[in-house]
Amino acid sequence: MKEKLKKEGSILKLSVIFSAIYMLLEMIITFLSGSKTILMDCIFGIADLIIIVIITFLLPLIYKPVTEKRPYGYSQIESLIIIIKGISISIITLFLIKDNIVILLNGGSKLNVSSILISNVLLEIFCILSYIYLKYRSRKIDTPVIESDLVEWKIDMYTAFSMFVAFFIQYILEHTKFAFVAPYIDSSFAIIISLIMLKEPIQMVIESFKSLILFAPKEETIDEIKEIVSKNIEKYPYNITFYDVVKTGRKIWIELYIKSENSLINLKELKQAKKDVEKDLKNEFDEIYVEFTPEI
Repeated sequence: MKEKLKKEGSILKLSVIFSAIYMLLEMIITFLSGSKTILMDCIFGIADLIIIVIITFLLPLIYKPVTEKRPYGYSQIESLIIIIKGISISIITLFLIKDNIVILLNGGSKLNVSSILISNVLLEIFCILSYIYLKYRSRKIDTPVIESDLVEWKIDMYTAFSMFVAFFIQYILEHTKFAFVAPYIDSSFAIIISLIMLKEPIQMVIESFKSLILFAPKEETIDEIKEIVSKNIEKYPYNITFYDVVKTGRKIWIELYIKSENSLINLKELKQAKKDVEKDLKNEFDEIYVEFTPEI
């Protein structure tokens, strides 16, 4: 467990460093160009960076074991942080959409597009390299925090590419009879990208809220659990009558209600069945707890 905490903490610290460098580059480009699209992405990134730093400090709490006083440990902190992150990013994005609509209504903005194009290519390269490296480092660590962070890097890659397309179109238009449209490109793309990006934080909030109030995980997860359990339990004279599955943060609790075919329960046999089920489930899920409850 300590080794896993160390690895996850190391990945998050790397992500913080890469994100800080990326934000610094964007702030410099925004200051020099005045681009609202880059400003939008920069503010979005700063909000995300602050949350990652908070998560990095709170990570040891998430790894604390469950106790009688805290039957779910501190795993719900993870869900709560992701909810705060999703809501804050959504609010910032909505304000940026409003600001860019105002800019469009006031005639748009003129930019030095040729210099921004070169800067944007460098941003995209940095994003791709950062994502590939973090993805490689986290290949054996599948947690909500890491998954959420990698999603943000994916969004950054798509955003940087979208910004390049926007500025390239603006550069072409400036040399045609449609030059009057060019001042509206930057804010228009900022609004489009914001609307596309808004989906991710909203989904994060919904999923984390379900986790916070101890809802069952996604249907695909339930189906995968049932498949693994069924495959293992068929070797024993027991039938699963009910699956009680709860997910909070990265932890999943499974209570399996069983019925014996001959109305007898062999504890040694049941203990082995539990070990078999847990072993296969832990190959697929990060942290999972399994209990068997005989149906009376």
